[in-house]
Amino acid sequence: MKDLTRAFPADARLSDTRPADTHKAGRDQIERIFEERLAALSAGVVQAVAESLAGARRELTSKLNQAVRRLRASESEEQWSKAIVDATQGFSDRAALFFLRDSSLQLAAVRNIAGGDQRLATPLDSAPAFRSAAQSKDTVVALRSKSEMSEPIARWLGEDTARKFYLFPIAAKERVVALLYADTTEHNIETNGLELMATVAGAVIESRSFGTQGRPTLVSIGVPAIKLEEQDLHLKAQRFARNQVAEIRLYKSENVKNGRAGSNLYTSLKAEIDSAREAFRRDFLSGPGTMADYLHLELVRTLANDDVQLLGPDYPGPLL
Repeated sequence: MKDLTRAFPADARLSDTRPADTHKAGRDQIERIFEERLAALSAGVVQAVAESLAGARRELTSKLNQAVRRLRASESEEQWSKAIVDATQGFSDRAALFFLRDSSLQLAAVRNIAGGDQRLATPLDSAPAFRSAAQSKDTVVALRSKSEMSEPIARWLGEDTARKFYLFPIAAKERVVALLYADTTEHNIETNGLELMATVAGAVIESRSFGTQGRPTLVSIGVPAIKLEEQDLHLKAQRFARNQVAEIRLYKSENVKNGRAGSNLYTSLKAEIDSAREAFRRDFLSGPGTMADYLHLELVRTLANDDVQLLGPDYPGPLL
């Protein structure tokens, strides 16, 4: 057979490979463009997500700040109650506040629930979920059934065994004084925000001594007898300590959680604790000799759950 390779010029033989090379080059170029566009798109998505999260954090912080300011400005139980349920906006669809008095639940304030002006009251023992939250001092989640809520509350709120409700205890002076009810139909419940709000609300109502007659009483801490003219300063120091620690729990909840787990709360919250200590020293320790380190007591009681070891080995100890 005749050698066909000799029948065609060399450049003609080379041209047979050029379409394939051109096709490969085009494919490589398309892949490079795709990768570049994908990288640019990914960067844009990451930036958009980061900006969205930052915006959400700013909105949450602003909302919590406003709630704390309203709670602090409260001068009556009615104002305090209204401030709490209003602060649940964005955390739940509906909310209600119940006081615990004489072994019964008494409705104090509502948000987005019809019939909130009625004088609803029911025995605590008839509402198992409420009783559990009051006794355990922990958040309780239960089905919206009359067996959990009591018949009067279920009739008012609307029984729906396919949905859940949440109860957040509000404690003052080691006693649960109120329960914050929250539920939702369209959105998720933001339990962390509501738990922190309940903590701050407890600190405020404790410092205001709502519902008591006469002067607020000092927490017994074993200091020498306090003169009448010095009691106001001691009460102010206690309120300062409670508010400072409540704000640390509110805004640095993750640091608190990690500090407790690692028994190094002071290391996890050094800047915040040092700032509070300096302010307490400046405002209260230059006064009467009977002053106590209420800040240290509150750090141990609230942050460290009455276990001073959780503050860690680096904690400098009481100011006095």
